[in-house]
Amino acid sequence: MENKFVNLITSRVSCRAYLSKRVPLKKVQAVAEAGKYAPSARNRQIINIYVVKSENKVEELRNLSLEILERDCMHGVKTIILVAGPRGDDYTDIDGSCSLENMFLAAHALGLGSCWINQFDRLLQSDKGSKIKKSFGIPENFKIVGACALGYIKEGISLEIKERKADFINFI
Repeated sequence: MENKFVNLITSRVSCRAYLSKRVPLKKVQAVAEAGKYAPSARNRQIINIYVVKSENKVEELRNLSLEILERDCMHGVKTIILVAGPRGDDYTDIDGSCSLENMFLAAHALGLGSCWINQFDRLLQSDKGSKIKKSFGIPENFKIVGACALGYIKEGISLEIKERKADFINFI
């Protein structure tokens, strides 16, 4: 079955190599808005989205990653979108994941690369990280579900759609 939206979903892949070119605010806003309209359990809308676009703030996160993980988990992007919600709420991970998926698809539709970054909850619980988290206005009791690395795909990078296992879908 041919459908533009289904094709968008099946052609999206994670990108781990980005140009140093900044994404215009209008596109970043569109991606964040897509995350805002994700489904949420009982429509409680417990997830908050934090767009980190300031060069200094992005560098704080990158340096934290380099210090603790000994690598740049952001893959060089200039914009990162953190998705967070109340730690201990049964729906934080679920709602946050829906929000992130919407953002990944929106990024792809806008010609941008994206990648799920899952290390930020751990990084922002460190001593230095908790200060950064506080400076971003993220409540102390919030868990970082994940982040959307957002940028322009580096030229010459081949983003291949990975083969899916044969028994992925089962009809009962």
